[in-house]
Amino acid sequence: MSVVSWGFYFVHVTRIRMKTMTCRELGGMCDTGLTAETSDEMMMKGMAHLEEAHPEMAESIKAMPKDDPAMLEWSQKFMADWASAPEMS
Repeated sequence: MSVVSWGFYFVHVTRIRMKTMTCRELGGMCDTGLTAETSDEMMMKGMAHLEEAHPEMAESIKAMPKDDPAMLEWSQKFMADWASAPEMS
């Protein structure tokens, strides 16, 4: 983030940090790339992609309890993968 000053006017410039992950990296079946600014946005985009491209998989995930060990394991792996994903330049 930087602040640029021109006379009496200040312009606030914020760099958006985007990351890209594939459907397969999210646990899906294909190599479609998804880009997001936050981990929450990536999860939402991942589910939207599954609903469109892999509806059977999306339904099975939605039916799984949030405290299911497989869901908890996926969540931990996703957060680690998100943290290590490079930012787009």
